[in-house]
Amino acid sequence: MAKKVPTIMISEDKALSVSKPLKRYADKLKGLAPTIENDLIEAGININYRDYLAAGILVVGLLTGLLVGVSGLMALIAWKKQLLTMNLGLILSLMIIVVPLVYMIYFANYPKLQAQKRKKKIDEKTIFAIREIMIKVGSGEPIFNALLDIANGDFDVVSDEFKITVEEIQTGISQETALGNLSRRVPSQSLKRAIDIIVNTIKSGSDIHETLALINDMLIKKQQSDMRAYAGELTPMSMAYMLVSVVMPSLGMSVFVILGSLAHMNIQDLIYMIPPFLAIFQIFFMGMVGGRRPAIGV
Repeated sequence: MAKKVPTIMISEDKALSVSKPLKRYADKLKGLAPTIENDLIEAGININYRDYLAAGILVVGLLTGLLVGVSGLMALIAWKKQLLTMNLGLILSLMIIVVPLVYMIYFANYPKLQAQKRKKKIDEKTIFAIREIMIKVGSGEPIFNALLDIANGDFDVVSDEFKITVEEIQTGISQETALGNLSRRVPSQSLKRAIDIIVNTIKSGSDIHETLALINDMLIKKQQSDMRAYAGELTPMSMAYMLVSVVMPSLGMSVFVILGSLAHMNIQDLIYMIPPFLAIFQIFFMGMVGGRRPAIGV
């Protein structure tokens, strides 16, 4: 299970409880993630954004204190061994400033990253869930029974969200309101659109089964369109990969060898830099290709 708060050196519960006096500073940090309130909802993190950012301030403070202690110890050891230089002092000072700042930016945007992960999981299961509801309603079962089947089914995050909806209905909230709450909670535009259409159909008294069939077709066409767009992106991406990982190292090596021999330059260090560069590039490329792949459930 993903952490609700990306804490270090302290537990989530402890960070949220100890950081309460820091809530007054939370609004000043909201600029790092202006949509954090909505991101927390869509990420399934049931924490007020002020509490969340206050915990971030506490964690960053602890991290800064740790870095100050470690840097001070390193500087002291270097001074005693007469190794302390201006460059070392500058590096340690930058580490104390940059690392907490980067971590705070990551902390503020963590809900958005989690919402994006949930969106992919939901998109993969949405079409199966809608199809299940369509089959149940088409066989004569009430819409609530279909929602209950989804909640108890194996639809990953979609089932978790429908469980909340079913619980709300069982506590007396109307189906339309509970489904509207579901639409606001989920980060998936496909599921939002499907739920909104279902709610409007229920309110108007139209044929829900026919509407679900149209939604099912709509989702299938959207995923097919996403796959075609992704396939179109792969062609230039593969060409760029071949250029950087195959053509540039081979031709570049030849050019550097020729220029180095003409200019009497030592290019050995440059040659040693090529394998690490290629390894980093391939890791980055695989992450980019995987990240752009659409969530497909058909």
